[in-house]
Order: sequence, then C-alpha cells, then structure tokens
Amino acid sequence: MSEHEIAAPGPEPEPSPARGYDAFYERFDSLLMRRLRQEAYGRDIGQHSWVMADELAHDIARLQLTRASRLLDLGCGPGGPLTFLVREAGCHATGIDVSPHAIESARTRATSFGLGALIELQVADSNEPLPFHSSSFDAVIAIDVVLHLRDRAMAVAEVARVLTPRGRFLFTDAGVVTGPVSNQEVRWRSIHGYTQFAPPGFNERTIKAAGLRLIDVADRTPSLLTNANGRLASRIAHREELEQLEGAAYFESQLHYLETVVALSERSALSRMTYLAERDA
Repeated sequence: MSEHEIAAPGPEPEPSPARGYDAFYERFDSLLMRRLRQEAYGRDIGQHSWVMADELAHDIARLQLTRASRLLDLGCGPGGPLTFLVREAGCHATGIDVSPHAIESARTRATSFGLGALIELQVADSNEPLPFHSSSFDAVIAIDVVLHLRDRAMAVAEVARVLTPRGRFLFTDAGVVTGPVSNQEVRWRSIHGYTQFAPPGFNERTIKAAGLRLIDVADRTPSLLTNANGRLASRIAHREELEQLEGAAYFESQLHYLETVVALSERSALSRMTYLAERDA
C-alpha cells in the first residue's frame, strides 16, 4: 500500500443511526473491551476516542482545574475522560451525552470510583442549547465531539454562555482538512454518523465569533496515529472474538475505518487539532 492509498474498500459503509454507538456502549466495560483498550491505548482510562491519559493529565493545568472548579464535558460518552479528570483534579463535574446507554455506563463508572457525589450526568444533545444557566462552569471540554455537531457555531456560542468569566474551553477536532482527501476516504472516515470536516482556520474563527479568546492551538495528530495503529493492531489480534461479538461485516468496517484514519494521518491530510480558549472577564 502506498502512502497515498488505503486498503481495498470492501463493502460500502452503511449510514449509522443517530444513536449508533448504543450497542458499543452496552458492551463497553466487558473484559474483551477492557483488554482492547489496554492494548490500544497503553493505559485504559475508559476512553473510546483518540485521547490518551498523558494528554488529559497535561490538560488539567491548561484548564486551570482545582477542587473548587466546575467542569462540563460535552459528549462525555461512557465517562472515561471525565472520571479521569475528576479523580486527578478533585473538581465537581457534569457530563452530557445524547445516548442514554452512554450516560448509564458513565454513571456506573463514576459510582465504581466513589465519585457519585462529584459527578452529575444527564442525557442531552450538544446540537441543542445547553440546559444550564449562564456562567455555570469554570471549564468545558469536548473531546473529539465537535466534528459530529451540525451547528458548531451555535455550540461554541453556548459554551461561551455557560462559562464563567475567565473560564476555559478545550476541545479537540480530529477532522481538520490539511491535505487532499478522496471521496472514498470521506465515506469511510464518516461511518459513525454525521461528520463535518473543517478547513484550517475555521475553528479559530468560530471561537472568535463566540466572543472567546484563543489561547493555544496544538497539533495532536501524532498521538492520534499512535492511537489508531494501536486500535487496529489490537482488533486484528482479537479478530475471532470480535467477529463473534460484532459480526464479520461490522468487524471489517471497523478495520477499513481505522486503516483510513491511519492513511490520512500518515500523509497529514486530516489532522487532530486541540484548541484552548478563554472567556474574557
């Protein structure tokens, strides 16, 4: 395979339902899934996106999290990164996700770590106005979520509304187009539902339009590539178990998806960028 190609496409990906992750969340804490995360990420903190534990630990200081902080996680999924941050910083936190299965899994995880009193979880759609009063949170995170939002400008404006003065917003976007991408690659990269790819500068302009001040932009594509290769190798190593659990067609679709992510990252065609912004006083 050349650096400009991906593996033979196989069957065309099928559109995913709005809550297409639900089956995944239901088996998220199985022994097999935990083994896959350990092999893929090196350290299993209950993540299912491109985030690594050391990356999150680094972001605690950037978000200025303390025990007195109130943190909001948009699209928290099963609560892995959220519980990690709360355990490390000791802050109070709220997580929202559109999937009831994800919230149930996150609630179980928080309880298992004795964090039930610090973490509130609720079903809510980040595509809609946030169900919180203005100036409710000292920090907001959105880990690999914004590329699945239909109105990014509205979402960032809502974040600005719920942030306190000097509150910080950190989000990652794994869909920043930094090179040529084929229509075939777009299809495979989008198999998990609605996906919005953005050109360089788009997120920066969206942050400014929402009245937030951009503090830093960092390219975290190298860690995504490490992550994707780890996930790919782990799934191949457990092919038989996963095919029995997921079905052969789904298993193959996930291989093509990860192969596409690797190919795009290796040639810097699609980048994962991290943005840190702050609301003015």
